[in-house]
Amino acid sequence: MTTFKDLLIDDLNRAVARFERAFQGVSLEQANSFPAADEAPQIKSMTWLLWHTALVLDIQIAELADQEWLLKTNGWEQKLPSSSSPSWRHTLDEAQQIRVDNLDDLLTYFKEAQAAAVEYIQSLQERDLNDIVDESWTPAVTRGVRLVSTLDDVTMHSGQVFYARRLLGLKD
Repeated sequence: MTTFKDLLIDDLNRAVARFERAFQGVSLEQANSFPAADEAPQIKSMTWLLWHTALVLDIQIAELADQEWLLKTNGWEQKLPSSSSPSWRHTLDEAQQIRVDNLDDLLTYFKEAQAAAVEYIQSLQERDLNDIVDESWTPAVTRGVRLVSTLDDVTMHSGQVFYARRLLGLKD
């Protein structure tokens, strides 16, 4: 029998696998470049897309699990870029400041965030999905809605990273 947990985890794992495939054969220079900065400044670099996605997954799951962010507890703050403004509001200039010197570190952070998400999802009971986790929205956001929203963000960006890869002239 397939459970809600199986479906959520499968969705996350597929998106993470897409990210991993997208970065195969990509140089650091290519990953950090903005493939259409002049024509389409909202198309971010592959690095920014992975950084943002890993950060959002880490933060959202940590907050749902009432835990510290992996970024803070596992030393990633010292290894990865940081930003004073929320990544989803980045201007082109702010996004272009997100560059890495080591793709392996960024991918490892993402994999740690994935593992934390899987562990958290495995800990849930179906009744937990109806818990209100954010009353600042109308209607209030439930745990299930926040999980779906977070995983949807990961899935969306896993497609965007391939688009950025193609704009760089790289094959799938």
